[in-house]
Amino acid sequence: MFGLLSFVTEMALMMLEPVYQTYKGLEAADSGGNGLEPNDWRRLLIHWIVYGAFRAVESLAKPWVPFYDLLKIGAIVWLRSGGSDTVYQMIIRPFLAQNEPAIDEWIDQMNRTRETVMAATSVLSAAVTADPDAVEERVPEETMMPDPVLVNPPPVSAEPNTERKDK
Repeated sequence: MFGLLSFVTEMALMMLEPVYQTYKGLEAADSGGNGLEPNDWRRLLIHWIVYGAFRAVESLAKPWVPFYDLLKIGAIVWLRSGGSDTVYQMIIRPFLAQNEPAIDEWIDQMNRTRETVMAATSVLSAAVTADPDAVEERVPEETMMPDPVLVNPPPVSAEPNTERKDK
């Protein structure tokens, strides 16, 4: 019953207005204007951090919390009326500060994985299009594998080997 109302509330308060403010700030900065004041940028950045955390928690909580949509409307109104700064200062910032080295390592690992996947995708794409020159051009030197060496095994005889070596 409150699903549509919570959706509209979220779009209006958590998405449309902050997206537009972020856009205006970026456009002003790109055109050489003053852009937003540092406190406005800080408020927007905190909003996006808290909103991202809110969406992550929402995906876990929605199936388990009774009257979730009604509670979500209240949470959104509270977050937009100053609650975002409270959540950031009391929960998110301490968590991120405490786990910063582990998070940085995880992000580095994800970036390395992404680079490996992108290199493999380029190689596979070039192989599918049968363009061997593209394979050499797209793959970074450190990801190049040596050419495989094919060994021709001796033919298998249909007759059992009856010779035995004396020890």
